Amino acid sequence: MLEAIPAEGYHFAGWEGEPTIRRNPAEIEVIRNIEITAVFELDFIEYASGDGLLNVSISTEATALDGGRDPLTNIEFTVVSNPPLPHQGSVVEPAYDLEPSGATFDPPAILTWAYNAEAIPEGVAEEDLIIAYYHESWKEWIELEETEVNPEQGIITAPITHLTTFAVLAPPTTPPPELPAQETNFTATDFVISPQIASPGEEITISVLVTNEGETEETQSLTLKVNGVVSRTEELTLGPGAFTTATFTVSRNEAGTYLVELLNESGEFTVEEEINNPTPPPSSTLETPSSGVNWVIMAPVLTAVFLAIFLPIWRRRRRDHFDW
Repeated sequence: MLEAIPAEGYHFAGWEGEPTIRRNPAEIEVIRNIEITAVFELDFIEYASGDGLLNVSISTEATALDGGRDPLTNIEFTVVSNPPLPHQGSVVEPAYDLEPSGATFDPPAILTWAYNAEAIPEGVAEEDLIIAYYHESWKEWIELEETEVNPEQGIITAPITHLTTFAVLAPPTTPPPELPAQETNFTATDFVISPQIASPGEEITISVLVTNEGETEETQSLTLKVNGVVSRTEELTLGPGAFTTATFTVSRNEAGTYLVELLNESGEFTVEEEINNPTPPPSSTLETPSSGVNWVIMAPVLTAVFLAIFLPIWRRRRRDHFDW
């Protein structure tokens, strides 16, 4: 009996040599000197950052492609010193940019992050930390699902399907301060939210026509709030009597109804849960027995019977009629 037993982190890949063996374990009969080699392969290919804080593990059975759809051969880790701030909470710095940008994994790779506990804001539990990636188009951090935190080892892990900018985020400890009311001659009209019903992650556009009804040029901070939390703030300068359309874009991943406030206008949009409709079973047509007579079948039968009886009688009567 010949059996190859892989060490931890490896799996058996096959045998090399003669005679050819395809099974493990395998029973072979030795009648001469033979040389057989067991071949083992790593379960995962791992890439680590230079500081040892980040590690990406890719299954050897996964499809890993770079941005050009070629097999992935390397991952580069670059520290992002001034990462974008999240709408809520804070970044437990540093953030990292993982390249090549656009690389993908199927099934997902595993990102392991050794975070700095001293960088966590006071009042935030380590179990509440998350890993998020920055969405360039939405200008927003997106939380990775299935994030797991191990406070004893000081690491946080999450599956990733692509490479981009990643960071460990801490939730807010206190609500953001209310901005002081500002006297202004700006008024808002034609408030529009589109679409008002969206899918998770779908971009929502909020626009409003802003007019300076004063007699001098003014600068106003336009603050967009979503569910009472400041989402965006922009400075707008208008001359006397001037007007313009201010446009904001937001997106939300969690289903629910969100209240939007901008200047003296407010409205709502709803994010619906994604529903995976099951494929309906193939329909089948069952013939239901009928208690009545099926005339489609019986009509030809009755016609044949009628002709079989009537034609001989008719011919006989004609013969009798002319036979005199």
